[in-house]
Amino acid sequence: MKLIAYSSEFQNSLEEFLEIMYSYRGYKFDPIDLHSDMRNIENIYQNQGGNFWIMIANSTVIGSIGLKILNKVDGIGEIKRYFVLPSYQGQGIGALLMEHLLLDATKNELHILRLDTMRESIAARKIFEKYGFQEISKYNDNEIAEIFMELKLKK
Repeated sequence: MKLIAYSSEFQNSLEEFLEIMYSYRGYKFDPIDLHSDMRNIENIYQNQGGNFWIMIANSTVIGSIGLKILNKVDGIGEIKRYFVLPSYQGQGIGALLMEHLLLDATKNELHILRLDTMRESIAARKIFEKYGFQEISKYNDNEIAEIFMELKLKK
């Protein structure tokens, strides 16, 4: 297994992975509309000061996590598309993805990280709480999200 920054050569594998992950949660992956950021990763994540990482095993994407910059001036970022294939869960991959993102956020002098999630995402919520994320009021227009969280990073 290896953790790498997204590059376009993995686009097809990433989309196959996301189809599995959204289906697993009872949703349809929609790269044209609702999830259009996944076809514009370089511009939305990487060129804005954030990044998008994928965990690869046997040339297949098995995990992902994105750091999107919400407000560069105030140092606010958002965690996006945080997933691990069900067959790989419970092996520390989620923690590894999160630690990598937190290290990058600190290096990029972010002060606050936000995220939104679903009540049923129990494993992910446990990881968020383990790293100190606290529930906050709604900060975006995601109609599907039920829980909104924030972490103040140490300076």
